[in-house]
Amino acid sequence: MNRKRFTTALIAAMMVGILCLGAAACKKKTDPTITDTSETSEQTTTTTTTAPTTSLAIYSGPLENSQEITWTETPLESPKTYYVKVSRGEFLNVRKGPGTNYEKVASLTRGQAVVVVAKSGIWYKTNDGFYISETYLSGTMPD
Repeated sequence: MNRKRFTTALIAAMMVGILCLGAAACKKKTDPTITDTSETSEQTTTTTTTAPTTSLAIYSGPLENSQEITWTETPLESPKTYYVKVSRGEFLNVRKGPGTNYEKVASLTRGQAVVVVAKSGIWYKTNDGFYISETYLSGTMPD
């Protein structure tokens, strides 16, 4: 590599490093506290950092469904347990009725077990009276 390209690459790397350090320094939060004693005066600086949190309502039943039933559903002979088969990091919506036009009330995570008691089209009714699409259910636990 010739000297000019090396120098340019070195300067670019140093600038990126300086920008990263500057960005990291801007994110710190400080909470200065002054402590007085009878004989001397001291100043104490406390640095506090907080991590962002994410919350997601995950369905764990039982909830109350007040949706009026205006559709036809077929009860199953006996309740069946299925497992949610969505991609990792994805969630399955639980709805008040058998369709995406009904209000979402919660979410199921990958591999979560759910007991179904009736069917309406491609939608299963859970033992708590909510609906989930059969497209995202499996009789076996996903890997």
